[in-house]
Amino acid sequence: MAQFRFDFLLKLALDEREDAAKALQTAQGAWLGARAKQEQVDAFRNEYRNRLTNNGQNGMTVTQWRDFQLFLVKLDTASAQQAQEVVRLEGNYQQALLAWQESEKKVKGFEALKDRHLSTEQRKDGVREQKQLDDFNSRQRRH
Repeated sequence: MAQFRFDFLLKLALDEREDAAKALQTAQGAWLGARAKQEQVDAFRNEYRNRLTNNGQNGMTVTQWRDFQLFLVKLDTASAQQAQEVVRLEGNYQQALLAWQESEKKVKGFEALKDRHLSTEQRKDGVREQKQLDDFNSRQRRH
């Protein structure tokens, strides 16, 4: 049976797909981690706003109110920065996903070629074996 001539390229494509899968997993983890952090910041910000409202209803000094406001501005800034980070990391994830999909297509293409090659070789072997059997049988009949 003849060796599949693109075997080396198939192995390279498989390695590329594995690397792309690892990169995809890393990108997804970073993106999901950033989303979780965003949710934590937003939850803390909402909780802090509720505390401001409750404390404001119960009475607070101007200094306390100003401190609440300054801290809320910092939380708003942190939330906005984290939202930008989530968008950036989602973009990285989407790029990694596209790279993985491309490597998957390449592997599927080489695997289809290999399957076709194996089928052709099996047909050739079958024809060869049938010819040998026919030759053997015709020799038996002559003797």
